[in-house]
Amino acid sequence: MSTDGMLLSPAPHCEPQLEGAPAVQRSAPSNTVAAQRESVRRRPNSGTPASIRRVVRASCPQGAPAAVDPSAKAKRFAEQVFRLLLEVVDRRRSPSHLRAFTDARALAAINTMLAQDLIPGRSLGTATLNSVKLTLAHDGAAEVFASYQRGPRTLAIAGRIESAKDSWRLVAVRLF
Repeated sequence: MSTDGMLLSPAPHCEPQLEGAPAVQRSAPSNTVAAQRESVRRRPNSGTPASIRRVVRASCPQGAPAAVDPSAKAKRFAEQVFRLLLEVVDRRRSPSHLRAFTDARALAAINTMLAQDLIPGRSLGTATLNSVKLTLAHDGAAEVFASYQRGPRTLAIAGRIESAKDSWRLVAVRLF
């Protein structure tokens, strides 16, 4: 395949200009044949197709980054802690793995369920998390609920998470 008829343009600059640095100047093509082709095939708006300009604009930073929705962070935390909880109640992990994510009272309740073998449907097989939903109760707290599968049965988990120092903690939990 011959590349004689192809024209390439320089890549766009997506990084912001450094403070106090001189602006970058692009030089004209040194090859006179390439310069003639470029002048003949010049498109409006600096020769770049509109679709490519749209993609470049979307990928380059445009000011301050968008803030992450607090409910998205809470949902991500709830999914993580419920998956970990299911691994603990299946005895695939130690309850001490939950210590970093749960309140002392919630961890004590989980340990009691494990000690007294009060885990619903445990004889049906391994638990698999299906879906997690949450409702923001007030600033810094949310009610979370999830469904999980054990064999042919669908069961539920309910709990409450609260925000503390830029992180979430599970403060109450119940398995159904």
